[in-house]
Amino acid sequence: MRNSESGMRNGPARPTPHSAFRTPHLLVWARRTTQAVVLLLFLYLFLETVYHPINVTGGHTGLFFELDPLVLLFSWLASHTLAKGLLLSLITVAATIVFGRWFCGWFCPLGTLHNFFTAIRGARRKAKLEIGGYGRWQKVKYYVLVVLLGGALAGTNLAGWLDPFAFLYRSLATAVFPALNAGIGMLFGWLYAANPGVGSLRVTAASEPVYELLRKYFLAVKQPHYYGGILVGFLFAASLALNFYRPRFWCRYVCPLGGLLGLAGKNPVVRLKRSEEDCDSCRLCLVDCQGGARPDSVTDWKPAECFYCFNCEADCPRDAITLSILESNSAASVSGRTQATAAVGIRGKEEAR
Repeated sequence: MRNSESGMRNGPARPTPHSAFRTPHLLVWARRTTQAVVLLLFLYLFLETVYHPINVTGGHTGLFFELDPLVLLFSWLASHTLAKGLLLSLITVAATIVFGRWFCGWFCPLGTLHNFFTAIRGARRKAKLEIGGYGRWQKVKYYVLVVLLGGALAGTNLAGWLDPFAFLYRSLATAVFPALNAGIGMLFGWLYAANPGVGSLRVTAASEPVYELLRKYFLAVKQPHYYGGILVGFLFAASLALNFYRPRFWCRYVCPLGGLLGLAGKNPVVRLKRSEEDCDSCRLCLVDCQGGARPDSVTDWKPAECFYCFNCEADCPRDAITLSILESNSAASVSGRTQATAAVGIRGKEEAR
């Protein structure tokens, strides 16, 4: 495990007491709230596509796909046509150019699920430091994007295989919801048949009204089952389980939409800045880094991998990290070296005279 550049100058990283961790600031809670609301919105729109008695087809159930620039790009390349609704995804691209991969950290519902499973993995701080940094395998998602682009250019739209919205919707529709639908039906069926209770008090007096409510608003009238449902469910569960191996594994290594947004947000307006004067190279900013964006490095921060989760800023005990519309550390470092080189050249010329 390598120290940052400033850490090499100052020696090994010094341990910081646990009390250095502070309550996440307002932006972290704003992100968490936004993630929860967007995930609930996705689930609500998903339920709107399920056929139950009060369901009325229509509405904006395709909103998330219309905000997905990967769908826009691949639909255009594969079919040479452009649906007007997909132009909404240009908003996502424009915001990414300014704010980087905020979409992955704040908006993507599949990213929120991966964020949740990453948060509950319960690894020790030392283990988080060892796996929190950038790894060369994170480039794989860009190769995945290239392969899918090749398929689109050949007239085959393969984006639906790994697009996060398509993958989440397919997993819910063919595996999660059918299993949940069947499980609820079996549970209430058993309660109705057994009718347990004490004396005249029976469970069915409470369970049947609840079941009728679920049938009306939640359960499918006739739930279809799919031959590939078990395989899709296994892949979905595996993608969530991999978060215990590496934080947000899907988002770091697999997601083609993340690769596309990483390219669009490679040089964002909002950038990370680290104060070398305040930083003591404790590297605690890596503990909860979701994207492996190297916030501990003065010159090697990777905006294409940063989800703008603001965990690094919240975890820094010395307030040495900020994300703002400022000159980045790398740019400042290059500018400083250029000025130093120019000064040396001027002095050399004066001495030659």
